[in-house]
Amino acid sequence: MAKNYFKSYIWLLETLQSRGPLTLKEIKSLWLDSSVNDEGKNLATRTFANHIYAIADIFGIDIVCDRRDNTYYIENAEDMNGRGIRNWMLNALSLNSLLSEGASLRDRIFFDEVPSKDKFLAIVIQAIRDGRKLDICYKSFRKDYEENFVFEPYFLKEFKRRWYLYGYKGDKDGCRMIALDRMITAVITSECFTLPKEFSAKDYFGNIYGVRVYPGMKPTKVLLKVSSRQSKYFRSLPLHRSQEEIEIHNDYSIFSYFLTADYDFKQDILSFGKEIEVIEPKELRIEIAQIINSLSSVYGKTK
Repeated sequence: MAKNYFKSYIWLLETLQSRGPLTLKEIKSLWLDSSVNDEGKNLATRTFANHIYAIADIFGIDIVCDRRDNTYYIENAEDMNGRGIRNWMLNALSLNSLLSEGASLRDRIFFDEVPSKDKFLAIVIQAIRDGRKLDICYKSFRKDYEENFVFEPYFLKEFKRRWYLYGYKGDKDGCRMIALDRMITAVITSECFTLPKEFSAKDYFGNIYGVRVYPGMKPTKVLLKVSSRQSKYFRSLPLHRSQEEIEIHNDYSIFSYFLTADYDFKQDILSFGKEIEVIEPKELRIEIAQIINSLSSVYGKTK
């Protein structure tokens, strides 16, 4: 059911984006001929209103009515063209909808497999939207057994092709980050919850690199010396939202960051090999050097 709703949301957004302002009568007429409308049903006015509310709540995109001619249009259309996970999700859902309609394209467009993307994502988003608790069966990598718990879903975060859900697990465990691909089952309950007023996902993850948050972890200024070749990629796809290119030279650039230099950040720095050198802070530079030396001792034995 949730997937069908998402198809309807995407259809409505794309229709208004491509055709411009439309009256409700025109939208209903287009809906009857849409391939998304599998059952050929009329678009009820109440359903249309619910779609508008859901689109605003999930994607932050407002569909409003111009009372001068009773046409509907996307008020903040620039948000659909902006960067970030919202636009990525819109594109992904839209493309998935197109592929489901045109089987001939399936063998010509390829995706990396993303764990859990189809199984629980729609359910989790619906629970977040409706403010409903989830009844989850979960198996962590760190535990040999499954556990069942009721979870208040606060927000979703995508990192390295995996979806993570942050929320409240109970008085004993408090707030936790769980991976959707470790869920065995997830069911929306009838229990409602209220997101704490003081909580902000943007503030919470503002300086976090990945998804790991540890007590006492504080962000710090990081300077990276990046080869001119790799710098081109960093300009088009920043390593972190705080990225600033503060120096440009013939052979390299200096990029500045303000973030928590956690495990994921260190692993990504190492993955670039000699293309990247840590300049500051000194502690991070030493730690990266120690990891490289330990790797050298391992591979140095290979003949």
